[in-house]
Amino acid sequence: MSFSGMVKEELSRHIGSGRHCRIAELAAIFTFCGSLEAGTDGRKSLRIQTENEALARKSFTILQKTFNIETEIAIRESRQMKKGNVYYVEITDPGQVETVLQGTKLSVNEGDGETLYTENALLTQQSCCKRAFIRGAFLASGSISDPEKGYHFEIVTQDERKATHLQEIICSFQIDAKIVLRKKSYVVYVKEGAQIVDMLAIMEANVALMNLENIRI
Repeated sequence: MSFSGMVKEELSRHIGSGRHCRIAELAAIFTFCGSLEAGTDGRKSLRIQTENEALARKSFTILQKTFNIETEIAIRESRQMKKGNVYYVEITDPGQVETVLQGTKLSVNEGDGETLYTENALLTQQSCCKRAFIRGAFLASGSISDPEKGYHFEIVTQDERKATHLQEIICSFQIDAKIVLRKKSYVVYVKEGAQIVDMLAIMEANVALMNLENIRI
């Protein structure tokens, strides 16, 4: 397993004790790898789509613990060559969809009707909730390079608004996060070794942090 994979595996086992933190993390997961889908019957469903099984399991657990919602994890083979499975966590009940949207303070892009945003300052008012939000965003679309080869931490999104919002939250911890446009994606990244250690501490990936510190030494 890659270093990035190990970090995500560790973070996937971290379930926040505070409901507000679980909501902040879930909001980030929906923002960075979720969507609001309209079915053929016009009914809306909330969907998380990921190639990371650990994230699918965690999303399922947080929904259950926070909103008492039982859902299913659907598994499909990726259409891309040599890719693994794609995991879907979907909420189809209209009442539950509304409960999660209101609870996580998610709003929907009026342009396409499916892109989710969460920019409500109340969601990340507390430092612990900011940590949870960053953790969710990293699990959903982040990666970290093998520290044996170099130092690079990034979270990717297709949307500039989401990138800017995430950058602001990371910078509130005195981390020098920058944004670069790569092809059609906005990448929020950190390159300095000591600051990547700080990022792991912020996300509470303590085992990975110790491993990275040992490599740096």
